[in-house]
Amino acid sequence: MTTTRRNLLKFVGGGAAGALLTPAPWRLITDTALWSENWPGIPRPARGEIRARFTHCTLCPAGCAVRARCVNGQPVSLAGVKPHPISHGALCPWGIAGHHLPYHPARVRQGPVKEALAAVSRAITQRGAGERVAVLDLRPGRTVSWTYRRAMAAIDDGLYLAPRQPAYAIDLTAAKTVVSFGAPLFDGWGTPGNVFAARANFRLVQIEPVETRTAALADVWLPIRPGTETAMAAALAGEITIAEAARETGVEEQAISAVKEAIGNSPAVVLAADPGSPLMSLNAKLRALGRTVVARRESPVPDAWKKAAPSTEMAAVPDKAIRVLLIDESLPGGYVPWQDIQPKLAPNAVVVVFSSSSEGYARHAQYVLPAPVYPEMAEDIGPAIDTVAAVFRIAAPLIAPVVPVVNPGELVARIAGLPQTDPLRDRADAIHKAGRGSLLSYADGKSTSMKEVTADDFWKTLNQGGCWMDDTGKKAAPAGLGKFGRSGTCPTAHDLPLAVVVAEARRGGLESPLMSKLERESNLRMTANRVALSPADARSNGIENGGRCVLETACGRLSVVAMIDAGVPAGVVEVAGGPRMADLCGANQRARVVRA
Repeated sequence: MTTTRRNLLKFVGGGAAGALLTPAPWRLITDTALWSENWPGIPRPARGEIRARFTHCTLCPAGCAVRARCVNGQPVSLAGVKPHPISHGALCPWGIAGHHLPYHPARVRQGPVKEALAAVSRAITQRGAGERVAVLDLRPGRTVSWTYRRAMAAIDDGLYLAPRQPAYAIDLTAAKTVVSFGAPLFDGWGTPGNVFAARANFRLVQIEPVETRTAALADVWLPIRPGTETAMAAALAGEITIAEAARETGVEEQAISAVKEAIGNSPAVVLAADPGSPLMSLNAKLRALGRTVVARRESPVPDAWKKAAPSTEMAAVPDKAIRVLLIDESLPGGYVPWQDIQPKLAPNAVVVVFSSSSEGYARHAQYVLPAPVYPEMAEDIGPAIDTVAAVFRIAAPLIAPVVPVVNPGELVARIAGLPQTDPLRDRADAIHKAGRGSLLSYADGKSTSMKEVTADDFWKTLNQGGCWMDDTGKKAAPAGLGKFGRSGTCPTAHDLPLAVVVAEARRGGLESPLMSKLERESNLRMTANRVALSPADARSNGIENGGRCVLETACGRLSVVAMIDAGVPAGVVEVAGGPRMADLCGANQRARVVRA
């Protein structure tokens, strides 16, 4: 055969066509797939004994019961516990993927413990007149919170700082009408399983500017103008006319009248996104106190713990008074904006943060010490806002800490010179001594009266995922809600024309990489680097969908990505919650967005 270009092309083409008719290429594809599944970097599934273990999730204050499927002691999947009277077998996506957190690539893996202790000791010794030592507890109500309070009582001029906690609980099972001012009832509020279990018995009226997931699932959504919530509340309380409220809020008179009639004819409850909001005092007008809003029941504590520092809010601390600040950011909880903390610090203040993430307060501290994450450390969970009964449950660890960690409670107790004991066991003994309530064991689903349980069996069952509950006694009306009175509306400014609306309550801290990937790729949730604008506001500022822009407030600037959403009303910028947004927005709920 003459070697020509035509003959060469025929040979190559015929060879390729013939190869497709042989098993060779298909076998090569199969072998490549098998080889790629057996690379050294591919994680191997655990092998060994398969058993179920029980614990509680600490990723939010709900503390849902968890059933962990473990292979050779390693948790491989998490699920809810069906017979649980509070969580009702539910577990949110974060809880389902919670066993991923110890291996998160962004986790704080080491910290200067010795240097931090030395700096704290020097600062305590050298502090001047009027300078204080303080602990900021973002998740008050736990046993370790009592350790912090006792430690600050043992130090001269010690301060225990915590966000204000409501002294009441919401009984959704007793409500027929729920009026929510922006509370994310179906998106992380309270205990998800408890909320959905009570859903069939109440009618939900959601009042907020943006159609959130809760608003979409509500029976009635009232798209109110941002900053006019107090006007709506005043109309429901009968302090202003419905016509006045309609003009101010932009909601039709007929809709306001229907809501007012509904809350007057049935047991009702008013919820707010912030449990400490003055809007909650509207419940007194609705005669909800003692019915749907009840006094919080507390679990017993040892008598020796009664000598403890009182809880103080950050706003009550004098400026430049804190010489040493220890911040427990190990569990997601409330967040005090840094601009509210910074003025309270002395010029040479020492700030130590216990955290698993480099976000949050770690951006402002001199020392960041690695804290354990769920499910590495034994920790109790206080009652959620919709838990009426007094409860005590322990998040029993499922694995040993993956990295060297610091126990925040033990370190603070060491700094204050408290005796090294097991506070969880001490509190369990105090509950057992009181002899009230019952003990629920998840393994067999049995509920046993505390009078029939020994102290050792009580402690053993708690560490196996049990839960103590005390719902004895009559419901009582809470104190401290105050009398409802109309306050001012949201301030406006020409240079900050947009009202800030937080899209959802974020948990803070680390999240499973799987959940983070789903959020970024699905757009089902607002991520921390995005904002949503109405088409009109985006057009007037020359901003395109997906374009880079800058979010400006009175507290600073942040580079973000803009999303154009027709569901966002004009004059509103929707942002995600979280530490960076809290520091940027704070109490100044006005902003502007400009093209980068």
